[in-house]
Amino acid sequence: MKLTHFLGAILILISSTTETVAGEGDVLTCGKTTVSLFNSAIKESPFYVLKVKAPVAEFHYPYYMDREIFMFRCETSATGKMYVLFNWMCGGTGCNEAGFGLVDTDTGKIRLEPRGRWRSDGNADRASKILGYPIKPFSCEEFSRTSTGAPGAKGELCFVSPQELG
Repeated sequence: MKLTHFLGAILILISSTTETVAGEGDVLTCGKTTVSLFNSAIKESPFYVLKVKAPVAEFHYPYYMDREIFMFRCETSATGKMYVLFNWMCGGTGCNEAGFGLVDTDTGKIRLEPRGRWRSDGNADRASKILGYPIKPFSCEEFSRTSTGAPGAKGELCFVSPQELG
């Protein structure tokens, strides 16, 4: 076997193992951008990482697990612009249930960051203004405690912290 064939085979093997990190249903595709979530099960380091692979670059956005629920889906604005809409929230009575973020699918950059964890920190109005219409609630019926997305509603990935938060 020629060295060039051997190196080519290794490159194909490496690219296939790094590209296929999550199985079917674990990656959301919005246009030419793919989105997945790393859900840490490490007790000493609870966090999420939203991985956005856009046509121009790849980004990793970390979020601490002081809010245990993370959901995302594709949204097309009233003007036809595509975004990844995510909601990073907690489930307590004083918690923010509208911790929305928007990722621009052309650039992979965050257009709108979620605000604080308390109810008064909600930003549904800002997300709705960017999208050009009121945000429909997520319809998740199941939540995953791993980095593998729970089936939930079609086109949505829904996660919950694997750790007891308190």
